[in-house]
Amino acid sequence: METPTTYIPSKLLAGEFELLRQHTFTRWLSRDLTQAGVDFCRNLGLVPVYSECSPEHLTRYIFWRPPTGALIEVRSGRTKEKFEEFDRVNRDKNWRLLSLHINESDVYSAVWISSDYFETALAFLMAHGITTAGRRNA
Repeated sequence: METPTTYIPSKLLAGEFELLRQHTFTRWLSRDLTQAGVDFCRNLGLVPVYSECSPEHLTRYIFWRPPTGALIEVRSGRTKEKFEEFDRVNRDKNWRLLSLHINESDVYSAVWISSDYFETALAFLMAHGITTAGRRNA
């Protein structure tokens, strides 16, 4: 029997970081603009390092230029069951859960990164006042 997992979402730290995040987050994107926005940024060499969904099903991101070789998976607007499925697959690949947002409607948005680049990505998140996500087996 598998032990249930409790997921700890990233936190947005208060203070000096708030102004930086206001200028770093993308605007809220509707579902029809989300993929186009992410594709455009990916063509510029940027990938989402933090993602969140609003109760209105809008999504916003903070983008980052990862080092060469970093592998990242971003999933936003997912049910808990679908998120857990992605998390299992990424744990099997030895990827780390970098950031996680869970909105009021229990919608999950997460970013995983290959283990070798976790600390580098975490430093970028912390510079924006965003804590890493976590998991704890109950």
